[in-house]
Amino acid sequence: MAAKYGSGSQPASPQALFEEAIALQKQGKPKSAIKRYKKLLKDAPDHPQILNMCALASAETGDLKSAVKLLKKAVDVHPDFSDGWINLGLILQKSGDHNGALAAYHRFRTLQPDQPTGHFNFANACQLLERYGDAVQAYEKVLSITPDNASAWGNLSRASLYLGEWDKTMDATQRTLDLSPGNTGALAIRSTALAELGRSEEVSGLVDFDRLIEKQEFEAPEGYTDLESFNATLCEHCLSHKSLVFEPSENTTMNGHQTGNLSLDEDQGPVALLLEMIGKSVRDYQASHPTDPSHPFLAQRPERWNYDIWATILGAQGHQAPHIHRSGWLSGCYYAKIPDVISADSKKQDGWIEFGRPQDHPKSKTKPQTRSYQPNEGMVVLFPSYFYHRTKPFESEDKRISIAFDIVPLA
Repeated sequence: MAAKYGSGSQPASPQALFEEAIALQKQGKPKSAIKRYKKLLKDAPDHPQILNMCALASAETGDLKSAVKLLKKAVDVHPDFSDGWINLGLILQKSGDHNGALAAYHRFRTLQPDQPTGHFNFANACQLLERYGDAVQAYEKVLSITPDNASAWGNLSRASLYLGEWDKTMDATQRTLDLSPGNTGALAIRSTALAELGRSEEVSGLVDFDRLIEKQEFEAPEGYTDLESFNATLCEHCLSHKSLVFEPSENTTMNGHQTGNLSLDEDQGPVALLLEMIGKSVRDYQASHPTDPSHPFLAQRPERWNYDIWATILGAQGHQAPHIHRSGWLSGCYYAKIPDVISADSKKQDGWIEFGRPQDHPKSKTKPQTRSYQPNEGMVVLFPSYFYHRTKPFESEDKRISIAFDIVPLA
């Protein structure tokens, strides 16, 4: 998508200004770049690459509306401008206009039929619109061009799952795992397909609650007299965090708030101590779960990782729908504040964490094998990131505050 302003016959000053704008954009200064693009557009208002690059810079600032307007002008004036169509699709999709994105991707793939990107993005948009048959065909086109595309195999497995094509799902997950060993999404989808095929023993081996879920109890870190005071400080930090939002988009949190990645803060406060505690718990987990080449999860044990860690604050009827953590190897949840209604003995298991229930699939007929755990303050539960899990709703005036995290492997 990088571009030249024009041929060698163009005046030097506009080309130099264009290159300066691109350099500023690469340096993470999109607003400065936009000023230069707009200056160029006064003399060349229909130039496709200037419109294209200005749109990308506008999108970086969060001004998706302006980005769409610029790109639509570019492709209206130059209908064969493929860069404009693919970027228009991306920004429309980010804006939530999946039908518009689908049309833009389709135009790109007619212009560039040998480029897998257009078919791949078209297929992804089809999935968002629940057009799973069309998605399958488009992913298969991608794979005819790039047969070793692990992402395409993985997404094909998900589309096939929604169509109830269990054997095709199994084949696609196996191809994904051959190319990307331990792939979290593929393992999760495979566990669902195995259940639908009635292969319960294989499900139990892959999603082994007894072997692979581990609970630990944390003690107060240095500097705190007891765990209760540490948890209070931790809760205060999370409740006042600037990234805290209600029901974040594209997320499974319902009737609750969630923060962004707390490990990215310059001043992590009590989270820094929690990360030290988590690091030790992960090492302890690895010690009790040695490498096992016969198991796709334990065969991929990382030695180095980054943390993605966030707080979830749930109120009355707060819960999380079934989900997995795609970027992680091992995931966990630390419980900092638990309402009495959850701590008390309850046959309903309100507010408990449940494993094994997959996301809803229209063709699913199998009753899942599940396991639920009652949380308590100071407890951390560790589990493979491909395990489907959810939080059961509860009714209380008190808040349920937990800090979830992923162990994201480093190469």
